[in-house]
Amino acid sequence: MKTMMWWKLEFAAGVGVAALLAGCSQSSDASGGGGKLTAQEIAEKSREAYAALSSYSDSGTVVSEMAGQITTLNFEIRLQRPNLYRIDWTQETKGLPSPCSKGVVWSDGSGDYLQSIAAGLEKYAKPQKMEDMKRALTQATGPSWSSASSIPGAFFNQDCGDVFVAPVASGRHPLQKEKDAKVGDVDCYVVSGMMDFSKIPDNKGKPGTAATTLWIGKRDFLIHQSRTKYVEKVDSSTPSDQAIDDAIKKSLEMQMKPVTPEAIAAMRPQMKAIMKQVQSTLKAGFEAGVVHTQTHKNISVTKTFSPADFTR
Repeated sequence: MKTMMWWKLEFAAGVGVAALLAGCSQSSDASGGGGKLTAQEIAEKSREAYAALSSYSDSGTVVSEMAGQITTLNFEIRLQRPNLYRIDWTQETKGLPSPCSKGVVWSDGSGDYLQSIAAGLEKYAKPQKMEDMKRALTQATGPSWSSASSIPGAFFNQDCGDVFVAPVASGRHPLQKEKDAKVGDVDCYVVSGMMDFSKIPDNKGKPGTAATTLWIGKRDFLIHQSRTKYVEKVDSSTPSDQAIDDAIKKSLEMQMKPVTPEAIAAMRPQMKAIMKQVQSTLKAGFEAGVVHTQTHKNISVTKTFSPADFTR
């Protein structure tokens, strides 16, 4: 259940990156460096830079901090036009089994596939055939903590979080240029923006904000780092009996165990306690703010890959 809630957070963070790259009709400059380019112009040049690439590869980390808990995900990205890609990831959490989960989303030109594996359930994991690239990258956003959607989405112009892109593009979320900074030894422009999820159509007024910052290389105009702080007011009401039973059924199915009334009844007290504990932790964490940082290293845009390089 904690993993499912992390997916929610990481999807929001990935959406923040896509939204900033989508551009806005408004922009404003802080007193930082960066020459004469506006925040909007920097975002536009970044989109153009990804569109001009024939291939892209990197490795990196996603670090999430919530209520004092730090969780790390390592990833490797390999992309080549027109439709070849592979993103591998492994998650590690201090104090929990390592790895907590791992997965891969890929296409070698013969189809789009996703495989996400939770610790202890490796023998049940099977690749899923996806409808198309966009569906595959979107479905991989949560388990990969957006590493499968932010850069791949920009490279293939897939807008994997397009449910939020349109409102940003309308200009209700202006871009801001911050003071220039470095990521490692790379000089970067720094662009930021704030999204209020309660004002997004079809979000049903749910409260929450995501403040996203991008570090964009001055020479290559590629994203070297992104950071999102997500804040949400969490409902503290007791989980319903139906929600508890649904969680039990899902748990039994994942363990390949019979879903019977007796099995559900036996697990109900334990699941209710778990859900209350998770809800309490999430309330404290989300309301204080959760910070998600994605860093890209070893970026290469000169390699030529073969389809075999993308095969699972």
